[in-house]
Amino acid sequence: MTNIDITFFAKTLSEGLKHYLKNEYVKVKDIDFQELENHIINEFKLPYNLQTQTPTQLLNKFTKKNYNFQKVITPQNLGTEAHEQIMLWGVLKARNFDD
Repeated sequence: MTNIDITFFAKTLSEGLKHYLKNEYVKVKDIDFQELENHIINEFKLPYNLQTQTPTQLLNKFTKKNYNFQKVITPQNLGTEAHEQIMLWGVLKARNFDD
């Protein structure tokens, strides 16, 4: 990704999701979230045209698989910082395809 710190992006999404799940009374495991961060980094360090998921798609698949969580997670659920990071990702991806 261009103009975005991928490690910060992954950490921000992970922390936002963890906070949201705890507020939904889901017992989370830190090891799962380290694996999630690695997965986010691996997916979003790819060129935009090779990325197969949006950030929220990736998080929704993670929560369904690891925690059997059925609610749909939106950027707004993840807190202001994660929401802003997702919006920045979307703008950068759109710019990439606009060139």
